[in-house]
Amino acid sequence: MKKWLVRNTDNTLAMKLKTDTGLPMLLCSLLVGRGIYTADQAQQYFNGTELSDPLLIADMDKAVQAIEEAVDNEVKITVYGDYDCDGVTSTVMLYTHLDAIGADVQWYIPTREEGYGLNENAVRKIHEDGTGLIITVDNGVSAVNEAELIYELGMKLVITDHHQLPELLPKAEAIVNPHRRDDTSPYKELAGCGVALKLIMALERDTDGVLEQYADLAAIGTIGDVVALTGENRIIVKRGLLEMQYSENQGLQALINAAGLDAESITSTGIAFGLCPRINAAGRYDSPKAAAELFLAQTGQIAEIKAQELNELNVKRKQIESDILDSAKAQLMSDSKAFNSRVLIVCGEGWNHGIIGIVSARLLELYEKPCIVIGIEGDEARGSARSIEGFSLYTALDACSEHLTRFGGHTKAAGFSLPKDKVDDFIAQLRAYADEKFPSMPVMTVEADIEPELSDLEISSVENLRHLQPYGEENNAPLFLMRNCTVLSSRPLKDGKYTSFTAEYKGSQFKFLCFGMPFDKFGYYPGDKVDVLSNLEINEYNDKKSVSVRVKDIRRSDFPQDKYFAARNFYEKILRGEKTDPRLLKRILPDKENMKLPFDLARQMTSVESAAQIAMSHGMNYCLFMMCLHVFAEFGHLKLDKINGTMEFIKGGRRIELESSSVVRCIRKSCS
Repeated sequence: MKKWLVRNTDNTLAMKLKTDTGLPMLLCSLLVGRGIYTADQAQQYFNGTELSDPLLIADMDKAVQAIEEAVDNEVKITVYGDYDCDGVTSTVMLYTHLDAIGADVQWYIPTREEGYGLNENAVRKIHEDGTGLIITVDNGVSAVNEAELIYELGMKLVITDHHQLPELLPKAEAIVNPHRRDDTSPYKELAGCGVALKLIMALERDTDGVLEQYADLAAIGTIGDVVALTGENRIIVKRGLLEMQYSENQGLQALINAAGLDAESITSTGIAFGLCPRINAAGRYDSPKAAAELFLAQTGQIAEIKAQELNELNVKRKQIESDILDSAKAQLMSDSKAFNSRVLIVCGEGWNHGIIGIVSARLLELYEKPCIVIGIEGDEARGSARSIEGFSLYTALDACSEHLTRFGGHTKAAGFSLPKDKVDDFIAQLRAYADEKFPSMPVMTVEADIEPELSDLEISSVENLRHLQPYGEENNAPLFLMRNCTVLSSRPLKDGKYTSFTAEYKGSQFKFLCFGMPFDKFGYYPGDKVDVLSNLEINEYNDKKSVSVRVKDIRRSDFPQDKYFAARNFYEKILRGEKTDPRLLKRILPDKENMKLPFDLARQMTSVESAAQIAMSHGMNYCLFMMCLHVFAEFGHLKLDKINGTMEFIKGGRRIELESSSVVRCIRKSCS
């Protein structure tokens, strides 16, 4: 369960923005929450089309000079990319442009087996092909040794990248990266494809024509790399989505068709969930060449074949992802110590290292604690990690680096590799690190933008929200907190896979859709008061419009959030066998009287979370409630599935003898 926060919007600033712009109050409040306070900033946000001069990026002039000299002197050029969505689109854009201006050019994208960035074998192969100049896109700033080799072999190097720079930079004719300390460009958050787009603009001495030709691919790469959709990234993506409707890139059109996207679904969200996974599937499961070849297809027939190939790879990717996730869950189910640890760590032989990152993210969403997934191939292991705010993966990996051959990343996402025989030692040390540094783990949070008035939920108000698009990182779809909704009715959708319910909010009825909650886990009944975190959309059926409320999270209105997280912390400490405050014993020790409510709920419900919320609404401590469930399970009255958050009542269990209960002994030991 996530901790809910509500953004503290300055209503005075919002009112001033409304006065200065004439915009609706709802939009002004949301804009202020996004750091947009003035009419000029709002104008730029909604209507900005101008990108800054590409030559403001450090070394851009040197890059242009080196490339133009190579073209003029007929020196062979290799565009060296990366296997993800950003790297593929960057490669295709720059290769296409250089080819169009008559350069002797080829492209190269390493596989995941080769690893990220420049590598010695690839450099030597490129040299054997007769290359004189290598241009990196979306990589290169950390390739110090490979750069030395490039110059030893008589080649030259131009680096274009957007990742943070190390202290020691590679030898190169130019290092084009907005994060350089001497960079004077106004916008630093470009993706790799954004930097490549700026390079093409500098080569062409033109902006609008380059956007017309390449903004579609640049938009896909920008969305796929999950960089901030603010400033120039927002301009690139807005223009790209527009150009995508009329794109002459046959591969892109074939991919749009293969993904089942229509004109209305060509949005940042549609691209993120429809196109980017298919492009990434090539690099994750097979070879990234397939994705690049799609966008370089010269005929519709080839484009359709390549698009179908990516479709099939994506289907295989999904199946592998599902298989690894199921294996990870089974591993956690069989090892309570691993599941109860502060950091979830699972590992398996043969787990595809191109897919373990997705699985790690899925586990994080399911269990709301830092997750590490390790795939073992032969004598080598590779790991991918995802975390929550407050627990830095980079710092944790650095503390355990004696076991690692390499690692990198940032606070909430990281990757690493290590010898197979070091895996157990690494896991033990990382768990020890978390235990020492985090007596109480941070919790996952979600922040609502605003608590809406009834007028904010009118069709015209919700329709105005479209002006905030494209949505993405740091410009998410507005999240509304609707408090004290009264549930009127509920029903299953898609054979119980999803839930729909009707509720009253501030005197008006709305239809709520829960696509992330099966009906048997819903746990709310007519008359219940609930708080809902939601996105608002317009539903149109038979030419009639209505407001649709898409539920992102839901809980009882009387839910005592702070008490819950405090009690959950103590509960998890007890499961790990750690010491807790002795004064808590009376509040968390099951007895004949306080077990009655949990027993009744266990008989009636299958969702542990929903039952816990009801128990807490009756004043019961969460830790006590969970300990009662463990007692019921111990004596055969309940099957408790913590992995899936469910429980199943069993008739005919043994007589409960608290004096002999191992659960009670565990509680007493923890509180001693």
